[in-house]
Amino acid sequence: MLRRIAIILLVLFVGGGVALLFHFNGHPTTVNLGEKSSIELPTAAHILIAIGLGASLVILAGMLRAVSGSFGRWRSRRRAKRAAAVDKIRQEGRHRLWAGDFQSAGKKLARAAEKEPQDLETHLALARSREELGDLEGAQKILEAARAQHGPHPQLLSRLGNLAMARGNAGAAIDALREAASAQTESPRLLSELMAALAAEGQYAEAADVARRRLALERQPARREQAKQDWLAVRYRSALAQNDPKKANDELKRLASEEPTFLPPLMELAARARADGDVRGADRLYRDALRRHPSGAVLERFQSLHAAAGEPARALGPLRNACGSSTSPGPRLLLARTLVAAGKLEAAEETLADLSRESTAKGRAGADIAPERDLVSGELALSRGNDREAAKLLLRAATARRTPFSYTCQDCRRTAREWIASCECGAYGSYDWSVNGTEKEAV
Repeated sequence: MLRRIAIILLVLFVGGGVALLFHFNGHPTTVNLGEKSSIELPTAAHILIAIGLGASLVILAGMLRAVSGSFGRWRSRRRAKRAAAVDKIRQEGRHRLWAGDFQSAGKKLARAAEKEPQDLETHLALARSREELGDLEGAQKILEAARAQHGPHPQLLSRLGNLAMARGNAGAAIDALREAASAQTESPRLLSELMAALAAEGQYAEAADVARRRLALERQPARREQAKQDWLAVRYRSALAQNDPKKANDELKRLASEEPTFLPPLMELAARARADGDVRGADRLYRDALRRHPSGAVLERFQSLHAAAGEPARALGPLRNACGSSTSPGPRLLLARTLVAAGKLEAAEETLADLSRESTAKGRAGADIAPERDLVSGELALSRGNDREAAKLLLRAATARRTPFSYTCQDCRRTAREWIASCECGAYGSYDWSVNGTEKEAV
């Protein structure tokens, strides 16, 4: 009802306005349409025609704007639909890549990359699918094409560097990773990758500098500790690569002084002293290390130094000190062996008896001392002339599930007959006595 009243009022208002316009402007006016054409209408009619033309233009402009807006919304919906379809293909490709279906993942990701060539993540995933299939050259071509399009993006350069390392081209890896680290200077990950590439190429001095920068940036405790170990390892390798023996020894001494728990520098210095026939120099190094940080590896090397020199009794003092400050059976087993070598058979037998009682009391939860105990007991029996008993014990020690006084990497659990500075897993200074662990750990 109100709507009808409003319409009636509007019609009356407009009609009244037109009537007034014609009442006051009813005299005719001529408008020339050309040289020989004209039209004569009341002035009010001309005014209304002008107003009508203006209103028509406004309406036409509004219609054009509405059509343009509708067309823009249609294009936006079309783009969104296309993007959703491409994203679906891309996500499916990434899922198959994660699942290990690299062939199918490559096909999906190739389609997504063709439809959306500006998406860097798709190119990286596509390159990875090629790499997983063993097509390293194809992966490199994809990454190089992406680099030409996206420029020196740090993530892209990182992948190029790692791919170059996989292909055995450490020089190209260094170039790419150095550029990536320069573009993103606060990234410990990029610095770690650059350090590894430099070390692989033998550029240890720069690798040590990069490792130091990485250590300064790491904040998470576990990663910081790993960064510290990597820094020490590359400094150690740098010292070994020195052509000047004095400079090498100075750097090894500096490392051993700064980090007493990092054994490779100390072991190398002592080995060099032994190779030169400097038993006293090696003895000083081992004794100093034992005062600062008793270690099974150092004890074993110290004992073997004096055993090889024919003076095993010289190792007894530090071994007894180590037994007093350690709950591990390792030092006492080594003490018993040294007592046998020094001819102190009663003391050796007593030490072995104490260890056997402790091992029996602890049961299966105790340390696995069987092969070491059998070895030392066999040597003791041999010293007493009991050849049959010695043969039985030594055979049992030789056929045990692990070698007596062997070493285990604390990172990957690989074992070695002798202490070694580095493991195949890449860790340095990670080997420790297997006898120090429980039976379950001593593998």
